[in-house]
Amino acid sequence: APPPMLVGFALTPPPPIARPCGVALTPRCGSPHASGLLRRLRSPEVSLVAGGSLLLALVVNRLATEELLNSQSRADLIATVGPVLLMLDGLSNLAITPAEPEPVSLAGGVAVDWLDPVVSGDASRELAWATDALGAGLGASSVAIWRAGGGTLAARGLLTPRAAASPAAAVVPGPLLQKCAGSAAGAPEYLPALQLLPGRVEFSYFPEATQALLMVPLGGRSGVVVLGADRKRAFGAEDVAWARAIAGRLGAALEGGDAAE
Repeated sequence: APPPMLVGFALTPPPPIARPCGVALTPRCGSPHASGLLRRLRSPEVSLVAGGSLLLALVVNRLATEELLNSQSRADLIATVGPVLLMLDGLSNLAITPAEPEPVSLAGGVAVDWLDPVVSGDASRELAWATDALGAGLGASSVAIWRAGGGTLAARGLLTPRAAASPAAAVVPGPLLQKCAGSAAGAPEYLPALQLLPGRVEFSYFPEATQALLMVPLGGRSGVVVLGADRKRAFGAEDVAWARAIAGRLGAALEGGDAAE
């Protein structure tokens, strides 16, 4: 026989239990202030101050104790572990950013804006654009473009009075410049602290106080773009990449201009 069926009864879920006020698992009203206070207490500065204060208290306590016992020495040694770890944690989380070098005055520099009149057509326009982009875009205080067999193609910014008087012969290639020009990989040469290097005498056409120097080979031919700056470490990785792109474009334009002639 089939089992008897229950009629009129339905299984319904139990009603939800109302959680009394104040027992919620979520933070109460005003908790953003508490979380902000917790973040401030866990900041590197607080860790350093707390660790240093605890170490100072341990030192003062040890100096103020007239009779030192072996047990106290062991306790002091163990107690120093906590403050030291606290200070190490603060140091590891502390964001230390080096100060940006201040620009220096390039006294004696003469402002120059010169392009080789022999270069004409599209190559001349590319040359003018490149000097503008390198000077304004990268913040270079001095720009010189040199080509093997053609001498100085362009000079813009600050040069020494002697170089400014004859910009066509301003760039005198030395060992560093020739090494950069002959680089098979087209790798740039960056001197972030020029004043510390004896090779700075090679770049006598730039003001004597020039702080940083970047040399970038011209793409496709033997030539170099030389950039000077009035502060140390003036050119970052993005600046170097931008200078290489401009130099590559300029070298292709100059090569195309020679082929057209």
